[in-house]
Amino acid sequence: MIEAHTNAFDRRAMPQPAKYAAWALALAVWALPAAGGDADLPLLDPPSRWHKMGPTDAESSSRCIGQLVSPICTLETLLACFNHAVNALCTLATGRDREIIPKDGEGRGTTLYRVVATRRLKAGDVPRRCLNDDLEPTCKAGNVQITLSKRPCWGAECSPPDKDPIKMGTIYTLRKESNGRWIVFEWYSPPY
Repeated sequence: MIEAHTNAFDRRAMPQPAKYAAWALALAVWALPAAGGDADLPLLDPPSRWHKMGPTDAESSSRCIGQLVSPICTLETLLACFNHAVNALCTLATGRDREIIPKDGEGRGTTLYRVVATRRLKAGDVPRRCLNDDLEPTCKAGNVQITLSKRPCWGAECSPPDKDPIKMGTIYTLRKESNGRWIVFEWYSPPY
């Protein structure tokens, strides 16, 4: 019985393209749970990989500044607001008309950054920091949190990397609006 079952699916009898397709399918099925299966969460960066946000789009590694199609593009739009010194980018990324940069248009230098942690909040998984003064949650299930380790640079000199990037990183909380665009509605750095 076992021999008959084994012979029913003999990989050696498969045509070559079918073998590769079977291996590709097996790899995809294996990789999906390993990646968490959440397309909205960006991949974590290894310690040696740093992205760059310069004072202009051309001096930045992001190619989606101003496009709120994913959490990472929205987050890079917010970072561009600070580095490019363009309040309109902050308004776009946060969904609120706010003046964050005192002198619009005066680029502020370069920041190196990398993704060190990501998660999608689940019901009952609201961090204490997401509670307002009345202890009502500002974060909800489905929101995405991304932690960045950042290194400000002045000229050719950049600050050293954080010793513990997850504890010392800046946490950004994002949500998807009804129009399909993402916004950053909260961010904080330690000691919170």
